[in-house]
Amino acid sequence: MNGVGGKFMKKLKSIKPAIAYLNQDRILQAIAPDGYCDFFTRNENFKPNIPIQKTIKKIASNLGKKNGDGFEDGETEETGFDEKENIEPFVEYRNKDSLCSSSGNCLAGSKRETPLSEIDISSFRPPDMNSGSLFDPNLLEVFQQAVMEYMKIREEEIECSIKFEEEEEEEEKRNPLFCFEEKCPPGGSDSVILYSTTLRGIRKTFEDCNSIRFLLETFKVKFHERDVSMHTEFKEELWRVLETNRALPPKLFIRGKYIGGAEEVLGLHEQGKLRALFEGIPIDQFSGIPCEGCGGVRFVLCYKCNGSRKVVDDESDEQRKCSECNENGLIICPYCC
Repeated sequence: MNGVGGKFMKKLKSIKPAIAYLNQDRILQAIAPDGYCDFFTRNENFKPNIPIQKTIKKIASNLGKKNGDGFEDGETEETGFDEKENIEPFVEYRNKDSLCSSSGNCLAGSKRETPLSEIDISSFRPPDMNSGSLFDPNLLEVFQQAVMEYMKIREEEIECSIKFEEEEEEEEKRNPLFCFEEKCPPGGSDSVILYSTTLRGIRKTFEDCNSIRFLLETFKVKFHERDVSMHTEFKEELWRVLETNRALPPKLFIRGKYIGGAEEVLGLHEQGKLRALFEGIPIDQFSGIPCEGCGGVRFVLCYKCNGSRKVVDDESDEQRKCSECNENGLIICPYCC
């Protein structure tokens, strides 16, 4: 039989020993990581409706009739073949009891807590179709306990987060500055300090400083403006407070709290939250009236060197650097600052 039916018949007969090896009324269960193999009866009265051998013969005969193939001389249906390609090699599996006794980590009779990664899966009973519970009751108990503990911890976390949010809301109502970061510049614990610049080198920076200054003057609160372009110490002071040498003006501080730059301050003003931050800040009675000493510039010429930054020593008649003024020969106005 050289046709399709004959070749198919050979293939089917080659798996005949493997089919005879398996018993259809039993279930094979193998746990690969443990090397454990076991048989247990699914149904003692199980009887297959269609015998497998008859099915194989019927398929082969139908194919042979369809293709006009037959058996060669000397070959019959009962002839066996030596092809064993579909038969798995015999593997000697370890016994469940020996595995459990050798490991010593069976959790069925132990109540100690073990990390999930160290739990031996051979400690639990395999699924039993004839049992009232498919899985091991000890396994189900451990799983239920883990779920309950997780739910309890999760509920506690949710309760703590809700309580924390409520406390924050209450504290924010009492103190509007509560949620802002605490960064206090020198002399700014009970006052408003604005770091700005009067240089027009960068248009956006200059306009942002004017916007913040205009808002503070509109609210008529007393504030101290520190021009970083006129005094290097103000710039270094701003860098120390914000812990970065890339901080650019404007920067607003209220009672030791860092409010932010132009974007943050204008955003608070649009939301109607900026005025509440000035609670407790004294009102500027002379808002809009320029200072008679500096004309609103907040700096005046050094009275000792007259802006030259050099003075003559009376004893040696030598010139030395003035210690009273800054790098521009200016001092802070003693009247308005």
